[in-house]
Amino acid sequence: MPGTILVVDDDPDLRQVVRLDLEERGYEIIEAGDGEEGHAQFTSLLPDLSIIDVGLPGAYDGVELLRRIHDIQARHPVLIISGQASPEKAVEAMKQGAFDYLGKPLNLEKLALLIERGLASVRKDNELERVSKTQKATYGFERIIGSCSSMQEVINTARKVATVPFATVLLTGESGTGKELVAHAIHLASANAKEPFVEVNCAAMPETLLEAELFGYEKGAFTDAKQRKRGLFEVASAGTFFLDEIGEMSPNLQVKLLKVIEERSFRRLGGTSPLSVQFRLIAATNADLHERMAAGAFRRDLYYRLNVFTIHLPPLRERGSDVIHVAEHFIRHFNREFSKSMHTISPDAQQLLMSYDWPGNIRELRNAIERAVLIGASDEIRPQDLAIKARLKPLAAPEAAPTAETALPGEILDIKIPAHGVNFEEVERQLIRLAMRHCHNNASAAARFLRMTRETLRYRLKKFGIREGVEQE
Repeated sequence: MPGTILVVDDDPDLRQVVRLDLEERGYEIIEAGDGEEGHAQFTSLLPDLSIIDVGLPGAYDGVELLRRIHDIQARHPVLIISGQASPEKAVEAMKQGAFDYLGKPLNLEKLALLIERGLASVRKDNELERVSKTQKATYGFERIIGSCSSMQEVINTARKVATVPFATVLLTGESGTGKELVAHAIHLASANAKEPFVEVNCAAMPETLLEAELFGYEKGAFTDAKQRKRGLFEVASAGTFFLDEIGEMSPNLQVKLLKVIEERSFRRLGGTSPLSVQFRLIAATNADLHERMAAGAFRRDLYYRLNVFTIHLPPLRERGSDVIHVAEHFIRHFNREFSKSMHTISPDAQQLLMSYDWPGNIRELRNAIERAVLIGASDEIRPQDLAIKARLKPLAAPEAAPTAETALPGEILDIKIPAHGVNFEEVERQLIRLAMRHCHNNASAAARFLRMTRETLRYRLKKFGIREGVEQE
């Protein structure tokens, strides 16, 4: 793909030779005989690439012109040409950001190859920038919807973590709560946003295949290894590696992953030479890793390596009015996709969305809104469009009479609400304290008693400063 090239050299014969050759190759050429003229031409015409003689006469030699060009356009590709009398200046120009240099007399074929390489590098940078902007529009923090306090804490913590180079992150929460979206957002907000984001689901493939994908292999490492293959650890180097459903990884692979984390190196299957890697590891799980560790299914040493920064994503049913905001986002999305014009959610439909327990979380809500937008016959979503009534959790499900094993202390059932209202967080704090006391400070038992996941309860214990194993008064 030809472009416009600025040639700055005080030798008119050399400029003519270069111009004729490059014009035959389809390039448009701009000429300048000294640094001042070259600067003026660059400023007014903004070429795609510049070829500059390092030994220019006048106020701007080649190095100074290079500096001034990069003040205008920091990533502009500059190819330095130099004679034998100015090798030191050529070296200085390379230090100042020239992508390459070519000695005189010029080899025109080599010149053409260097130009092609320089322009290809620019196109790659531009494409990476375009992709980065697209990814940020799709996966950035701006795309995470959440005004409740628990989601604001998730976003604030994730933003801070993104600024810590290569910090390991553990994302916990039920399936469908948005762990992948948060992982992408951390990557895109980091200094390594232009580096690869590599993801793999540990539950999606058998152990042997997952090991080959992670570590890669040398030719002949096993029967079907016809040629060398790079592993995902290698592909993710300098970027972010997202291991989803880490709780499903086999004990054998857990040992090998731990070694990669500790040594920052690995060997391909069948290989003998260690390969150094540096990446941010983000692991995610919807499993209770404490229960997995207690059962011997997850290594404690690996957990401690992963548990550097832990971010718990709350289930949708605990996020209050966020469910309406997320639903409205999906309405706009599917309006564009299906050329529909849904505008609002009826009050009855809003009540239904708020009272439903959303076992599939955001993923289930997305599917429900997609269906509603597709089949809706008016400009608002109505309860009959959502098809979730049959799965609605009763507001007051009948239960067996309390027993000594199930009843909480009487004060929790006798809540008097004053006329001026109550502090809900304080009520929640007291409820959790009572549940922990009732369950003898066993967090797993208290989580079951309160019908929430252990990770959700742990988040609330931390939020309210309630310590496990300490008698609640």
